[in-house]
Amino acid sequence: MKVVSKLVELDFEVHRIEKTKHGIVVLNDPAKSMATKVHITPADAMTIARAILSSGAAFRFVLSFPFVYWYSKFKKEPKKQSSRP
Repeated sequence: MKVVSKLVELDFEVHRIEKTKHGIVVLNDPAKSMATKVHITPADAMTIARAILSSGAAFRFVLSFPFVYWYSKFKKEPKKQSSRP
């Protein structure tokens, strides 16, 4: 996923999720990008859930992303033709 803000444009690939005393922390792979931690509190999780449930587009995305992901993952790529006659 790509994170874009006024401060930075960062490719963020979720590497690990840890449980903390006050919520969870999402960590990216520091070998692929700048080391980043995202702290998510229970209040943040409720805000995210409320936003998903109130947005038709987000709700459809949540329901359909597994199918779209697996379809694109197993979709056959066309075979390259050899340059030999």
